[in-house]
Amino acid sequence: MADVKDFKLPDLGEGLEEGEIVEWHVAVGDVIELNQTVASVETAKAVVDVPSPFAGRVVEQVGEVGEALQVGTVFLRIDLDVEGGAVVEDEPATLAATEASPAQGGFEAGAAAAAKSVEENAGLYGEVHQGEAGAKSTGLDADEEPQPLVGYGQGKGGARRRRRGGAAADAADDGQAQAAPVRPLAKPPVRKLAKDLGVDLADIAPGSGPEGVITREDVHAAASGGQGAQATAAATQTPASAPAPTAGVAAASAADPFAGFAGGGEKVVPGFRGRTPGEVEPIRGIRKRIVEKMEVSRREIPEATCTKWADLTELWELRKDLTEQARADGFDVKVTPFALILRAVVLGLRRFPTLNGMIDREAGEIRLHEHVNLGFAADTDRGLVVPNIKDAHGKSTLQIAAELNRLATAARDGSIGAGDMTGGTFTVSNYGAFGNDDGNPIINHPEGAILGVGAIEERPWVVQGELAVRRTCKFSLVFDHRISDGGEAGRFVTYVANLCENPARILLHS
Repeated sequence: MADVKDFKLPDLGEGLEEGEIVEWHVAVGDVIELNQTVASVETAKAVVDVPSPFAGRVVEQVGEVGEALQVGTVFLRIDLDVEGGAVVEDEPATLAATEASPAQGGFEAGAAAAAKSVEENAGLYGEVHQGEAGAKSTGLDADEEPQPLVGYGQGKGGARRRRRGGAAADAADDGQAQAAPVRPLAKPPVRKLAKDLGVDLADIAPGSGPEGVITREDVHAAASGGQGAQATAAATQTPASAPAPTAGVAAASAADPFAGFAGGGEKVVPGFRGRTPGEVEPIRGIRKRIVEKMEVSRREIPEATCTKWADLTELWELRKDLTEQARADGFDVKVTPFALILRAVVLGLRRFPTLNGMIDREAGEIRLHEHVNLGFAADTDRGLVVPNIKDAHGKSTLQIAAELNRLATAARDGSIGAGDMTGGTFTVSNYGAFGNDDGNPIINHPEGAILGVGAIEERPWVVQGELAVRRTCKFSLVFDHRISDGGEAGRFVTYVANLCENPARILLHS
């Protein structure tokens, strides 16, 4: 008799309402193991791999790739009684725990465990961490066995599935096993990027990353007409081993020397991150979160702006010395100008705390945060994300630099945890990294201010009455005028600029 269980989409973050299916890793009819990854799902915060709380045969997939499902709705049905196939041993406790009522921890416990699996089964496919805010993202090496899922229950030695049919089936298992096709190795954000650009990962596997992992660069190369890692391999072939072009290809090239150009003479090249004119993008996942946050900020916050130019020549030189000294002391940390600016911002927020505040309309209060969770805008293939350095007020310059690097790397490769992107109190936007001198950033609601940092470039500057060439940049502070008055906001940005012009003062407080 069939024993079909409904696997409901768990809350993979902190109060998330929906998730978009990026990729199914199983198909109807597949026999799956306990904790096996069944799908990659994009939430408003990250792309995560979802493990199954059941072992059995997949009988139904609810939802297509690209479809958004509400948290708590069924998105996979699994038959635990696999007729003529695998059965689960030593799992009555597991199933009982899963079938428990909500009061006994049923779906809530299962959802929490599924979210926890993201933390415990990180690997090549880019699962991300959930749980407490600020938890660091760590992953398993490619050759490590994933650990059992805490929360679903295991038999001794882990749940094992056995083929029905007695000795004959066992003999077949011990004999010749059919080789399954090898799934290309790539993290969920890379898989989503490949899907968006129409690139078949199987065509460019193995990738140029460690252990053949396909990287974003491989996908972009394939989308622009290259072959990623394969193109690199082909380039290393000797003339004798390299395949000769076919007569048809040579003839086509000779016949149409303008192949690859549009009718008006425009070279046909892929747009930024594979975008093309005329395409339509559904508002889902990260983009939906961005839309909602920007709309609320513009609708509710009466903002004002004040700016200040600063000479960062000394800061520019100091970061080199700090990096060299840190590495000489055994710390593999690169101290960037942005890390020093972040430390200066922390000092500024302690002196002018209203910039680190928020409005609670329901309570009719302005709350000044005791802690500084310093956010920074990160531009990724999936859109804008804003991770934050937890308790930055209690960290040294070196610690801020290390955490900045960790969070920026995790944001780019898609392994950023939901806890790393919630609870921010103030944000810094480094649009200078794109070569922009100035900007008007939007406050990250419900925060009370955001600081924009322009490009640090050599410009003419007056030093003691003489014209000189110095490395300068422009700070732009956008603040909620309900919380801070112009005088305090102006003093804050001037104070931060002065610290950056005299970076020894930053270290004095470290």
